[in-house]
Amino acid sequence: MSKKIHWSKQVQLDIRIIKELEGKWEVRFPKEYVDTVLNHDGSKPNVIDQQGEWIPGVVEVPGKFTWGFQLLSLIEKEVLGRILSPIERSYGTVSDALPKKVYPFAINGSGDRFLFDFREDENNPKIVFQNHEDLILETELTEEELEEKSLEEWQDETLFFVSASFEEFLNSIQPSEID
Repeated sequence: MSKKIHWSKQVQLDIRIIKELEGKWEVRFPKEYVDTVLNHDGSKPNVIDQQGEWIPGVVEVPGKFTWGFQLLSLIEKEVLGRILSPIERSYGTVSDALPKKVYPFAINGSGDRFLFDFREDENNPKIVFQNHEDLILETELTEEELEEKSLEEWQDETLFFVSASFEEFLNSIQPSEID
């Protein structure tokens, strides 16, 4: 990673937590992601602006907007009697609205997600973005729509390409223009 990023939290995460989630989801996270969450689980990025000040970092979703984000934590917490990590809770919330092999890793303040897309390359997933208002569930589609396209094709249309890798994603973080 060539870009200097100051993460909002210094949280030491046990590698076993990452390995456990990789086992549940049957994926292998990119090294750059693992290195980041091992030390900065649940953090927000800050980068240096033109005045040399550390300010919140944002990522551009091509053709859309720029968004700040927070890494979804892998540390389990009890919520409503269930023990889950925020990353697992986020996936559980949207899994029926995602194609297979697509998993969230970060969220913005509006509830939109940045996701790993492992469908084309299980060793180096691309990064995609999904607006929470664009979610499509099978129950929302008519029989005619499902004959026209598969559920996965409909859901794929809700995902917007951000970067070819997590490393490229990190390198694309820019200073926010609005404080």
